[in-house]
Amino acid sequence: MEYAKGLLSRAKELAVQTAQEIQGQRYIAQDQREAPSTTLSPAASLLSSVQTLEARIGRFKLELKGSRINLDNLKRLAYDGIPDRGNLRATVWKLLLGYLPLTPEDWSKELAKRRTMYHVFCEELIVDPKRQAEHGGCSAAEETAGTDSNGTAPQTAGPLTLPLAPRTASGVPVDDHPLCLSQTSKWNTYFKDSETMVQIERDVLRTHPDMHFFTGDSPEAEAHREDMKRALFMYAKLNPGLRYIQGMNELIAPLYYLFRNDTQDPHSVQYAEADAFWCFMELISDFRDHFCQQLDNAQTGIKATIRRLMQVLQYHDRELWYHMEVVHKVDPQFYAFRWLTLLLSQEFAFPDTLRIWDTILSDPQGRMDCLLRICVAMILHVGPVLRQGDFTVILKTLQRYPSVDVNVLLQRAAEMPPCSVVLGARV
Repeated sequence: MEYAKGLLSRAKELAVQTAQEIQGQRYIAQDQREAPSTTLSPAASLLSSVQTLEARIGRFKLELKGSRINLDNLKRLAYDGIPDRGNLRATVWKLLLGYLPLTPEDWSKELAKRRTMYHVFCEELIVDPKRQAEHGGCSAAEETAGTDSNGTAPQTAGPLTLPLAPRTASGVPVDDHPLCLSQTSKWNTYFKDSETMVQIERDVLRTHPDMHFFTGDSPEAEAHREDMKRALFMYAKLNPGLRYIQGMNELIAPLYYLFRNDTQDPHSVQYAEADAFWCFMELISDFRDHFCQQLDNAQTGIKATIRRLMQVLQYHDRELWYHMEVVHKVDPQFYAFRWLTLLLSQEFAFPDTLRIWDTILSDPQGRMDCLLRICVAMILHVGPVLRQGDFTVILKTLQRYPSVDVNVLLQRAAEMPPCSVVLGARV
């Protein structure tokens, strides 16, 4: 009886505490919290866990309701993980990636502008000579530009001064045909674009084969793949210096999945592709040099980043580093290249990837710094196995990372000093 009374009393205290937090108590950093003085029973621990989840959801909602969002507060909340309930992650990620402004009243206006801009990009940059021939040689955007809001042609001050290229009866210029090699040929551009699209399609088909959302012959899965293919193709067109590189499909997949399933936005289904495109542009801006082969040996290239990863590992555990890299000569590129370029998206289950990205996107030291610390934490976590292993064991363990509670890895990474401090330079 006394045990039951104690449990009831504790539950009431937690309920009062949660209500106070939801009504206005601000987030308190983890290192400032007081450790509990007593150990709760399993039943009380479960109740505490549920109440803590509700309190965290309440803090997020409270932070998102302000007239101007405090991004630092939001980052501190997201760093410890965004609750899967309440469809919060899609909105929070858009804020962390700078896609949404910090003033909620401007969200609808900004979304409309960016989504329209993406639609215009698609109309202008996706070249289809056959379709344009059917429209008299003009794209849909060109046709729209030639009419006013009522659909009528605007009045001009005088005749056009630029000469028009001679066209056939179908509207195609006489010097532009499927065999034309001119750099200005729409057919030449069309065939080059087709090669890029084939590469993108091949990779998108392999995206998360264990998830019906991306894989299979269902109309929904096919529509999802088409959206992702077009978004990646638009990135390639707008970034001709880099274009599409294998693996980018793994980076846009979590973004598209979140936005496509966002029940808070009534237009999420229609515009998930555009939202994922813009957020992908921001996400990859911090890591794009890893995809550029010409920069492999530069200070910002993938090889330099892997060297920094090994320097941080050496700082935390020199003996383990020596055993791996000197004694058994394990080239870190064999495992770290994929970790760093794909942001660990292939090392863990999809829900765990989302949790890891919560921390990467919100780390105050920067996304690259955070990624390096998590990678070092992964190596240290399996350190006992690596120390006892030879070349084959080390490589197999790191290339097929064992199942683990990612929160343990993230906690270990959070306890590490910033890599910029360890290396004496910004990473």
